[in-house]
Amino acid sequence: MSLEKDIDTAAEIISRAKRLVAFTGSGVSAESGIATFRDPGGLWDRFNPDEVGTGGGLLSFVMQKPSVAREFLLEVADSFDKAAPNPGHLALADLEKMGILHTVITQNVDDLHWQAGNTRVIEVHGNLMRFRCLACYSKKKFKKEEVVSLGRNIAAALGKGELQSLLPILPKCTCGSPMRPDVVMFGEAVQDLHLAMDEASKCDVLIILGTSGVVYPAATVPLVARRANARVIDINPGESAFSSIIDVQIRGNSGKSLPRVLESIKSKLSC
Repeated sequence: MSLEKDIDTAAEIISRAKRLVAFTGSGVSAESGIATFRDPGGLWDRFNPDEVGTGGGLLSFVMQKPSVAREFLLEVADSFDKAAPNPGHLALADLEKMGILHTVITQNVDDLHWQAGNTRVIEVHGNLMRFRCLACYSKKKFKKEEVVSLGRNIAAALGKGELQSLLPILPKCTCGSPMRPDVVMFGEAVQDLHLAMDEASKCDVLIILGTSGVVYPAATVPLVARRANARVIDINPGESAFSSIIDVQIRGNSGKSLPRVLESIKSKLSC
């Protein structure tokens, strides 16, 4: 099929959906300037995931290699500071406002789906703008500016060698205990997976955006949808692990392709 035909077919399927669910990955965030972790040149190419990707490893990393930890934190802070929802995020928000999209299931931790305007987002890997108490496990959401400032303050303390000042910098829970970012690190259980699987099992159309499908258990979401006889649409610039279960494949970035699908949907609904 030609690209135009693929877009038209995807729009036809989505316009008839009774319960559309979107499943998004790092490729969607990459279009907003947030570097992917696993791709060549990504963070795991330049920083050891065993050091910065686990709770204990990160603490040891900060203590033993403060200058490298500072570089890592500044890069992450700068990336998130500049990031904003791209046309792909905004198209998903529009689909929800139109009453077509029911839920976004995302592997991303950047909060961009919320910032774009989606109101039903399941974040299986957590959210960097949300913190969790180390004692009572209660959670609190912070503004992006607050989290970016926190990262830069920690980096500044590392640059001065003031490791003893790190703990007071962390946000405090109402119970008085320090809080940590509510993101899933290696070795930790994913969040709300049962909610994601429930949504996948109930949808009649699933649209995959910006993920190659190699990160488990999140990558089972499209498989669950397919087993429930959902139609599956894949928008990705390259191959994914889902090629055997998809009905329509659109070769391209979500930021360019999804708005075109949206315009085709609006055209069909207006007829």
